[in-house]
Amino acid sequence: MTIPASSYLFQARTFVSGSRKWRFEAALATAQVCERFERPYPKSVRTLAHTAYDMLRMDAPEVAAEFGPPSF
Repeated sequence: MTIPASSYLFQARTFVSGSRKWRFEAALATAQVCERFERPYPKSVRTLAHTAYDMLRMDAPEVAAEFGPPSF
């Protein structure tokens, strides 16, 4: 089962602050809309989801291990 991008972004947003937090929030909202309407993710969402996974590997390795790397 593929973990949705919104899950990576939701988990990682607690580890970001400032202007980066707004980028994560915007990407999360976009990912949720894409998932709701079964549309492909824009490149910006895919990129930030991969960044989120890298952050989770350092800050929440148990979550990263459960999710595994993004596969979209």
